Amino acid sequence: MEDDDIDTASGSSLLPLALAVLAIVLGGAALYFGMTANQRLNPLADTMEAGSGTAARIEKDIARFETRVAELAAQYAELEQALSRIRLYSNQSEQTVKQIATGMQENRAELVKMAGKLNELLTSAVPVAAPAAAPAAPAAAPAAAPANESTAAAESSSTAGSGTYAIQSGDNFVKIARKLDISLQALIDANPGLDHRRLRIGQLINLPSSE
Repeated sequence: MEDDDIDTASGSSLLPLALAVLAIVLGGAALYFGMTANQRLNPLADTMEAGSGTAARIEKDIARFETRVAELAAQYAELEQALSRIRLYSNQSEQTVKQIATGMQENRAELVKMAGKLNELLTSAVPVAAPAAAPAAPAAAPAAAPANESTAAAESSSTAGSGTYAIQSGDNFVKIARKLDISLQALIDANPGLDHRRLRIGQLINLPSSE
């Protein structure tokens, strides 16, 4: 009976000791695992912080790139507008040059026509001085005039074949062109520098080539 009481008392005294030891063991394990977890979490936290910094830098870089792309797009649009203006100015300049060339040709043709008309007016308004009259001839002399005219025409025909023509009384470039059946402009071009408004009787002028 006493032995049972002793065993019960000894068991009751060992229980708190066992609980204390168990608590110490659990506390040490918790401390160990806590320190281990802290050591593992610190690098993870650093990694997360570094990742956050990297993400922020990446976002800044992306924002900077987007801004640059917008600037380049604006510059490209300006260059396209400038190129369009240059093309428009080029087309307008080309059309203006064509209009000027056409106007010059029309003016040249008009000047040639006006020169011919002016020559006719001057010739009809201011008669060309006739050669000195010969001594009075018999009444039959006027009948010989057609022969003289035919002779002059023959001479002019012969000179036309040789490439020159001798100016006769009342001649001007328009009449010569009609008489010899040649172009007025060709006759003017064949005598550069010659003032066709001041022709002298007997003066030789060049005839355009028949080629």
